[in-house]
Amino acid sequence: MNEDTILHFYRILENSLLESDISKIKEGDIDAWSQSFKKVVAESKERSGKGVFVPFLMWKLGEISPVEASKYLDRRKDDECRVSYDHNNVEYVVWVMALMFMSWSITNLKRKTQNGHCQNIEHPHGDTNPRYCHEGTKFHQELYNECVKTFRDLLIHSNSLKEEKL
Repeated sequence: MNEDTILHFYRILENSLLESDISKIKEGDIDAWSQSFKKVVAESKERSGKGVFVPFLMWKLGEISPVEASKYLDRRKDDECRVSYDHNNVEYVVWVMALMFMSWSITNLKRKTQNGHCQNIEHPHGDTNPRYCHEGTKFHQELYNECVKTFRDLLIHSNSLKEEKL
């Protein structure tokens, strides 16, 4: 992951945060979101009723993140600059969400690598669980390595920003 990609993702979240400003949300927006939510859930149930509904996931994480931030992140305050951060600030909420997403990604992909995650029951493993598929292990190891590399790239970029500012 290069600096342009990192900044691209930053801008997406930054713009989404600006669009999510509570002072800009109108009653019609809430009604439209509610109707959209109901429609997507109904369509999903008609098809299979399975899968993750990402807006609902984000809503749940939005509820959980401040609680987790209050447990794991210390309050910070600088009287001179008149700034403070605690579990209610968006920076802390997003920080905790990032930790949850990173932890889940690493743990999930590592487990799938170890178990040789495979959906093809025509392979010699058949319908057993875990499947210990060689191809599944190889596939998920590559995915895991790429995921870890992107996290490392982000840290390298972060460290280079610190050096530039000093």
